[in-house]
Amino acid sequence: LARHALGGEAWAKAVAYLRQAGTKAFRRSANREAVAHFEQALGALKHLPENRETLEEAIDLRFDLRTALWPLGEVDRLFGYLREAESLASTLGDQRRLGWVSVYLAHYFRVTGDLSEARKAAQAAEAIAQALDDLPMRVGANFYLGWAQDGLGDYAAAEGFLRKAIGLLEGERSRERCGLTGFPAVMARWVLADSLAERGQFDEGLAHAQEGIRIGEALDHAYSLVLAYWGRGYVHLLKGELTEARPLYERALAVCRDYNIAVLVPFTSAYLGAAHARSGSLAEGLSLVDQALKTLESMGVRGYLPLCTAYLGEANLLAGRPADAVEMAGRALSLAREGGWRGYEAYAVRLLGEIASHRDPPDAEAA
Repeated sequence: LARHALGGEAWAKAVAYLRQAGTKAFRRSANREAVAHFEQALGALKHLPENRETLEEAIDLRFDLRTALWPLGEVDRLFGYLREAESLASTLGDQRRLGWVSVYLAHYFRVTGDLSEARKAAQAAEAIAQALDDLPMRVGANFYLGWAQDGLGDYAAAEGFLRKAIGLLEGERSRERCGLTGFPAVMARWVLADSLAERGQFDEGLAHAQEGIRIGEALDHAYSLVLAYWGRGYVHLLKGELTEARPLYERALAVCRDYNIAVLVPFTSAYLGAAHARSGSLAEGLSLVDQALKTLESMGVRGYLPLCTAYLGEANLLAGRPADAVEMAGRALSLAREGGWRGYEAYAVRLLGEIASHRDPPDAEAA
């Protein structure tokens, strides 16, 4: 239909058909195909007269592109589309669309490591959502506020925002995607499980993580399911239950590869590598974490670099490479302090203490 419309220069129909095709592709996790359709739709839209309706469509297509580009790890491209959407929405004075720009910028800044900007963007989105009584936007804003606070190490505040997002998605609303890449009923439970685990609330963390898996499986949505596995895997990882953690991360990695969710591969590999290293599979653990770190750096996704660097330091220490461990631990500490990642800073400092305690003779005072 889209090809026929293009051939006949029926541009309005072409835009509609291509966007519909992109949406269908995205729903089945065919993200690269979705991006191709959305970009073709943008190209077709340029042939239509510029008015408020076509400018609104141009903004919404850029939102669609942002959401489909993230699983592919195309961080720079999605940021470019977001800035274009912001400019168009400002021109129109469209508060609702400016609110969604803020939601998506909160995500961008969180994954690229700027927690301060992530929190500011999420707060701006929450203010607009309240003014417009826009429930999906409120869900997105509270999720990203919670995720930003989690990164800052303020776990109690994080849990408050995440519980609010979950509370807005009771019953059938748990099946609403709210304009995000994954389903927020799953994503909020993943971060909530992580945050609870960091504070030692393992039983409640496991309960939320398992509910996230149940919802993700019912939705049959690959991206969301990977995050659900992360949630349960992380609780087990922190508890030291490595035989339970490893299969969850292996399952997550298989889903990433089956559905070409490139952006989640390095994160999953880092967690799995840490689990392998702590289990004694040092060669495999080192390889997985080292490759994950290199991939995240090449993508420009700095939000997890302090933790992954600490994992690599820990794996080196376990492998009897103290000089490499010291280098990685120092780098993790610098990255954490530069970005305000208080939780990750604690991990880096603890690792330095472990390294000192393993010296011959042990440096008890430094440890």
